[in-house]
Amino acid sequence: MGGAGLPWMVFGALAAVLACAGIVVLVPWVRAEMAREDELASRDRDVLAYEVPEGQDPTAILAALSLAGITAAPVLRHGRRLVLIDERGRRDSVVRRRARSVIAHAPLNTLGDPAPVQAVRFLDEPDGAQA
Repeated sequence: MGGAGLPWMVFGALAAVLACAGIVVLVPWVRAEMAREDELASRDRDVLAYEVPEGQDPTAILAALSLAGITAAPVLRHGRRLVLIDERGRRDSVVRRRARSVIAHAPLNTLGDPAPVQAVRFLDEPDGAQA
């Protein structure tokens, strides 16, 4: 009768170890992500700002940009959902063109639903201008 609780104790100890390991891994990652978002949001230059259209999930855009190797972070400014894209001092519009292409083909949400076709315009561009 005393041995029946042993498997549950082992299972409980294993679950506690896995939970602690998850915390040890996740906390530094979350802090790094927050630092990256803060750093992009605090810069005035070398950052492209894209306003996410109503109905589109910014997470889908961020995932698509990340897969393309483009550093980006979400931010909420004055009630507007923005994705800030790091240009890293490159004003030659390579990052701009690449980000525009990625965003244009990004899905509507994380389920992969296709987004409606629309022109991708960054906030520093006048209406109708695309580099």
